[in-house]
Amino acid sequence: MLLPLYVSVKDVLDSKNELNALLATRDLWPTIGRSLLLASLTALGGALIAVPQAWMLARYHIPGKKLILILCVLPLVFPSYISAYSYLAAFEPLGFYHNITGSQFPISIRNGLFGTWMSMTLVNSPLIFLMTYAALQRQSPSQEESARLLGFSPLQVFFKVSLPTLKIPIASGMLLVALYTLSDFGTPAILRYKTMTYYIFRHLDRGSFDRASFFSLLLIVIAFLFLILESWITRTQSRVTDNKSRQIIRKASKGKMLFIASFYSSTIFMACLLPLMTILYWFSKGRSSELIFPKNLFDSSLNSATLAFAAALISIIFAIPCAWCALRKKGLFATFADRISFMGNMFPGLVIGLAFISFFVSFKIFGYSFYQTLWLPVLGCAIRFLPQAVSSVKTSLAQINPRLEEASLMLGHDSLATKLRVTAPLLKPGVLAGFALVFISTLKELPITLLLAQPGKFYLTQNIWNLIDEAEYSLVAAPALLLLGISCISLYFILNQKLIKSND
Repeated sequence: MLLPLYVSVKDVLDSKNELNALLATRDLWPTIGRSLLLASLTALGGALIAVPQAWMLARYHIPGKKLILILCVLPLVFPSYISAYSYLAAFEPLGFYHNITGSQFPISIRNGLFGTWMSMTLVNSPLIFLMTYAALQRQSPSQEESARLLGFSPLQVFFKVSLPTLKIPIASGMLLVALYTLSDFGTPAILRYKTMTYYIFRHLDRGSFDRASFFSLLLIVIAFLFLILESWITRTQSRVTDNKSRQIIRKASKGKMLFIASFYSSTIFMACLLPLMTILYWFSKGRSSELIFPKNLFDSSLNSATLAFAAALISIIFAIPCAWCALRKKGLFATFADRISFMGNMFPGLVIGLAFISFFVSFKIFGYSFYQTLWLPVLGCAIRFLPQAVSSVKTSLAQINPRLEEASLMLGHDSLATKLRVTAPLLKPGVLAGFALVFISTLKELPITLLLAQPGKFYLTQNIWNLIDEAEYSLVAAPALLLLGISCISLYFILNQKLIKSND
């Protein structure tokens, strides 16, 4: 887990002259500014979409509430680079919008902040929605009802009563969105918005490992600061109370219902339906032109499934002892194991790939080299997504009463038998959920597969990336639809947190 940080620091320290020259360049601070600006605007835009979505869904009687809940979360299954491709294919000249309306889209999607911001905001806003909606479900309705009895309008209740109690979940969600935006590579690269990840890949492509390592270390430091801020906010005691009484769901007037329907329709259309319609449009256009599926689609899908299975298995193997130490043990080692398991959140896939190339190109064990083998992308994805596995296992382990294990020991079973017969069956749902989440995340991972793929082997994400780079919109539709279909499985685990059990 510490290897990407160690390699980045070492490479930067070994190239002091190059570092001094890089610090003097004019591109450095504008690049940092663009990255922070994009992260800030994406977090703000995501909040402006997600908070009204969550509040209206939790406080008003809306027909088809469960379907709306699913559609609000659905953008999470879209990999960012597929969303960027879909908006590019929709709004660029001769794209979906031009073919339907006969006119050009008034705003350029490529080579600017707007297109990148729009794509990143629509993809990541469900992170804020999930936290806000969960907090609203736990919130007692007594304060809002008291405010209404005192004569407050619904808008005043929202801004003066509800919103102050939601500061922590909203801020935590915004920080997560900012962190994901900083680490994203596919969207800025496709839409040509020059962030730090854009320059990391460009310098690496040119063979400038020193400059790429410097930007990697800088990105790690910024991500670390964001994680510290997120940890500080989430440790602050929340003012959201557990709801012990039934939520009061109000019936909206015709005017409010029209606004609610318009808001949900527009946001869901832009985030889900438009990208899907664009991909299906180009897929149908390719078939009518007798274009065939990419020749290596089956092989690349099989390679991606193998990589995802191996990475998920290794992540779970390490996640179980990390979660056990965090919840069942005390002391410095247990705390260290818990903290170190979440360092993957600091490392974008591009940073991990660069660090592995730099380290393993000359590293051998008993004469065996890991370089250009399946082990590198597997270990890279395991490091990247270990926090997902640990969180899932910890959630399941926290629900197991330790007294069950104590009773088993008192009945004469040894520690191993207790873990196998009592703990393991109860832990199984969390283990399977963590395995599936890492599996799906690895399937969608782009930078690690681009940098660490074995010679002659291609993955599904590589196929999509190469076809997007060549502007083969028709051919990219088939692997994109396949990847989206597999990714939709993750909705089960996202909505399994009792969010779907509304008061309909």
